Amino acid sequence: MNTFIIYISPAGTTREIAHTIEKTCQALGHTVRSFDLGNKIKVSEVAQCIKETMGEICVFIGSPVYACHAVPPIMEMISQLPERSGSYSVPFVTYGVVTSGIALYEMANMLNGKGYHVIGAAKILAVHSLMWQLKNPLGAGHPDEIDKKMIGDLVKKVDEKCNVKTVRGLSLSQLNYQPEALRSAMEQITLDVAREMLPSRQINQERCTKCGICADTCPVEAITCDPYPMFGKKCFLCYTCMRLCPENAIEADFSQVEGFLREKTKEFTEQPPSGIFL
Repeated sequence: MNTFIIYISPAGTTREIAHTIEKTCQALGHTVRSFDLGNKIKVSEVAQCIKETMGEICVFIGSPVYACHAVPPIMEMISQLPERSGSYSVPFVTYGVVTSGIALYEMANMLNGKGYHVIGAAKILAVHSLMWQLKNPLGAGHPDEIDKKMIGDLVKKVDEKCNVKTVRGLSLSQLNYQPEALRSAMEQITLDVAREMLPSRQINQERCTKCGICADTCPVEAITCDPYPMFGKKCFLCYTCMRLCPENAIEADFSQVEGFLREKTKEFTEQPPSGIFL
């Protein structure tokens, strides 16, 4: 089995899950190629690599959940996958307690449409990416060893499926688990809507040394320094620039965010928090 693991992980938690998948696949004897789209790897290059690969393919593809959806680079990656009937896929997401949204359903629907039959999926609890400054963030301690064991079990079950003559795909209804009223609301949420709700960033020019670290570490190359950082349209609000700025020169007022997010967890109350689908 040729296994591709494709993901993006601004806060690092989706990467943890991807690494667990990679180690388990290697232990099972798969030929594994892993691509972090936040590491300046072009979507077109990954798509070409898959196109040129002979034999059976299983694509594990993972995203953090932002504003109820997978992030744009992952959806772009799926849209550019070469048509490949008879191949397999396993979407997975990490999310910071509030909600896993409709990301898995949307990813799976698109993957099936490209010929990559979805034979498993996972949602995994993680530290909320907007709470890195807090002592007690939502999702503290996750992904933990139980989460990672769950992912390891998923990979083994997927491997067993791929070793039988007739592979049974996952019903998309299993991933359409949000209540109808919430699902309809989530469909209307976009990054532009989130951009209006989340704090805007300001550059403290007295602190900024124009080092360019923010631009270098932006997962979608949305920052230019001219001479101070400027944020382009590809930005999907991961705040990696703010988190990694050595001078704390990128500022935003998060004082109201914690209370808002904790209230939202009461609205969604997603159970179980982590889960696999087979």
